[in-house]
Amino acid sequence: MTKIYIDNANLNSLARNLSSKLGITTALIGCIVLLGWIFNIPILKSMLPGLVAMKVNTALGFIFSGICLWLWHQYCQTKLLHLKLISQILAVMVALLGLLTIIQYIFNINLRIDQLLIKEAENAVFTSYPGRMAPNTALCFLWLGLALILLRTKVVGITQILAFCSFLIALLGFIGYIFGIRSFYQIPPLTTMAVHTSILFILLGLGVLLADPEKGWIQEVMSPYLGGIIARNLLPLVIGIPIVTSGLFLSAYRTNTIDIETGLIVRSIINIGFLGGVVWWNARYLNATDQKYQNAQKALLESYENLETKIQRRTSQLESTNQALVNSRHQLANLINTLPGIVFSRSVNDDFSVESLSDGYLSIIGGNGKELASDENRTFQGLIVPEDLPKIDTAIRKAIADQMTYEVEYRIHSQCGQEKWLWEKGIETFINGEQKIQGFITEITSLKHTQAALQESEAKFRELADNIHEVFHINSADLSEILYISPGYEEIWGQSCESLYQHPESWSESIHPDERDRIFAACARLVQGEPLEEEYRIIHPTGDIRWIFARVFPIYSPSGQILRHVGIAADITERKLTEIALQHSQERYRSLVQATTQVIWITDATGKFTTVQESWEAFTGQTFTEYQGLNWQYSLHPDDRERTIKIWLQAIAKNCLYENECRICDSNGEYHCFWVRALPVLETDGSIREWVGACTNITVRKQTELEIRQLNEQLEERVQQRTAELIAANKELEAFSYSVSHDLRAPLRGIDGFSKTLLERYQDQLDERGQHYLTRIRAGTQRMGELIDNLLQLSRVTRTPIRYAQVNLSAIAQEIAQQLSENEPERQVQWLISPDLIVWGDAQLLRIVMENLFNNAWKFTSTKIQTKIELSCILLENNNHSRLTYMITDNGVGFDQAYANKLFQAFQRLHTVEEFPGTGIGLATVQRIVRRHGGDVWANGVIGERATFYFTL
Repeated sequence: MTKIYIDNANLNSLARNLSSKLGITTALIGCIVLLGWIFNIPILKSMLPGLVAMKVNTALGFIFSGICLWLWHQYCQTKLLHLKLISQILAVMVALLGLLTIIQYIFNINLRIDQLLIKEAENAVFTSYPGRMAPNTALCFLWLGLALILLRTKVVGITQILAFCSFLIALLGFIGYIFGIRSFYQIPPLTTMAVHTSILFILLGLGVLLADPEKGWIQEVMSPYLGGIIARNLLPLVIGIPIVTSGLFLSAYRTNTIDIETGLIVRSIINIGFLGGVVWWNARYLNATDQKYQNAQKALLESYENLETKIQRRTSQLESTNQALVNSRHQLANLINTLPGIVFSRSVNDDFSVESLSDGYLSIIGGNGKELASDENRTFQGLIVPEDLPKIDTAIRKAIADQMTYEVEYRIHSQCGQEKWLWEKGIETFINGEQKIQGFITEITSLKHTQAALQESEAKFRELADNIHEVFHINSADLSEILYISPGYEEIWGQSCESLYQHPESWSESIHPDERDRIFAACARLVQGEPLEEEYRIIHPTGDIRWIFARVFPIYSPSGQILRHVGIAADITERKLTEIALQHSQERYRSLVQATTQVIWITDATGKFTTVQESWEAFTGQTFTEYQGLNWQYSLHPDDRERTIKIWLQAIAKNCLYENECRICDSNGEYHCFWVRALPVLETDGSIREWVGACTNITVRKQTELEIRQLNEQLEERVQQRTAELIAANKELEAFSYSVSHDLRAPLRGIDGFSKTLLERYQDQLDERGQHYLTRIRAGTQRMGELIDNLLQLSRVTRTPIRYAQVNLSAIAQEIAQQLSENEPERQVQWLISPDLIVWGDAQLLRIVMENLFNNAWKFTSTKIQTKIELSCILLENNNHSRLTYMITDNGVGFDQAYANKLFQAFQRLHTVEEFPGTGIGLATVQRIVRRHGGDVWANGVIGERATFYFTL
């Protein structure tokens, strides 16, 4: 007994130490991930490229949880209250972190806790909201936080259940990562649980489970007795073997090594083999233990027999009757003490206390009957759970009153603190005239646990069956009676379960008429013992057609007779419709490939032909063996092979679009020009599964391009010839313009000079009308000279070569504004010129633009008392493009917007010369300079209010 206590204490101490170390490990890994976020180290955040990163809040949750668990163990050792307080605060923070995240998901709100410390990129991998942990991660934190809060309380069983639930969710996520099942760790389209998050939850869940191994249901696993030993031996295998076999089956199924039916049978056989081996090993262990116990009992019996022999030899002088009585008593004692229960005797008093117990007491309660009888403070009655004492008293009193045996079940606390169930049967007897209660007590703890497990299993079965969407049913052996039907029947068949119980054959009335004969035949074979696995259609009461997949198999008795049938029926309408749509799509694709003139082909991930390519064969006339693998390259023109293979390998290496132009030989031996284009088809992990490509015959287009190129060459020669002719004509026109302007200037200067002389010398001889005529002659000649100058400037602007450089428009505008203000200092003008408007262009030509625009603004604001002229720059959208646009705005007389297009035409004016002088050439000059700079110019005005001129470069 002492050794058992020591072993139990050592086992519990090891469990607590492991729990504390798991807490510290979790906190340290959380700190490492947090450092990964602080210093932006991707491998610390997500372990592997392409995987979802552990969020900052998740890392903090693990840090708080791990420290909380470690502090809880420190408090248990030192009993320092401040450690317990800090541990509870951290546990509450962990629970709140999980709860607030779940609230954000449920109510679709943002409490601004996800990126409170560190911001995460908007396009983070498998992340619905930047910085927010996955919903299953938040649920695990909520459960573990509550479990840490409830440690060392009366509800430690609930604590362990919460920790175990989080352990299962994390294990499911980890298995999902191992076998590539995303639905195990992600709830689309929400954030995914990271792989190291699932690992830390597994560690943390185990740490909480082992934190208090002496309480709750975990004490059965940590027990030093056979049950605990077997549980610790079996649990890793029970968890690990199905996972390993399922992984092997899944890998074989994904690689098409075996089909799903064969895989399930093979996996079942492997599981049976492994688990059968485990059962055999434990049976061998139990047999060896039992053999040791029987050998000890045998040795003890031999010891008693040897002792009896000695006593018999020493007391041989006793009377034979006394010797026989002694032998009988010893034999009865040996028989009683070897029984697997307790033979007892109770006194008939107020509490029916136990007077004597057989040695079977040792294995059940862990004490000695003689010690119990001699020690007043250690009575059997004191071990009974107080709530069960009235039940025992009532049973005994009723048995005495009815003069019959009684049976009662009650609980006791063993000396090691375990609660056990006992079954007692007794009867009233009289020994030497004294009234006694004698009987037998046996332990039924395992039976009670079995009953409880059975009830729990039935409850879980009922809960599972009642909540699945599929129809789960149990039928009698001849299918004439429905023993159980799940509620999914009402959803799929649209009929009540009660109607099916009353009329078991009513389900078949919904079967589509075309399917009934086949299904009835399958049911007939099912009654004979052949499992049923069929797909068929039913007609829902609403008139909808639904597809059903049914699987039913018989349950046999040990004698080989069919006891009942168990099956499941699932609504596979969506899957069937998808299959039908896929079939139609494949047929359409096949028809498209056959109808199109393009050569359609499919290769494997390395660019090899591994299947027959009908389109390729039809064009090239090759057989599959001739173009198999990379032999397709020999159909290319020899000059194109090396370049084509190089581009193809580059596309495979970069996992990108493949485009190339090459020549391919047809079945007649002629080469045709093709434009080849292929796209990779990717697996879920991002690797290339295959390439799908098409070869488009561009031979006609290439011939057309050749003809167009030849025509372009001819056209280019004509253009060059015409350009030379235009250059010569322009030179002649320029010479003519210069000659005309020079010849015109001479008579104009003569007219102006003679008119001026007449006015000066003969002014007293001319009347006012004559002087007026001479003045008008002079004004006309001057205006004619100005017009000639402007025309010459317009001509020079058109032919002057542009010398590009950085030009400061603001500086030019400031110089022009200063000059205009100095010429007419009496005018009050407000100049608003934006600084540092730097452009790229010809400085001399741009100065002409600015002079014309500013002179216009100065001229047309002359009637205003307060004048405002502004130069600025804005960004305007035009045809989905943004361009810098420069504006010169004035508050002058403005113009009618309907005539805006006439402003930039030569000699076009909106005002008379008497109103505002000018030749009508300035804005035409501005337009030519701006367009030579690749820009545009336009105007916007309101009569009497403003005018704005815009230009771009």
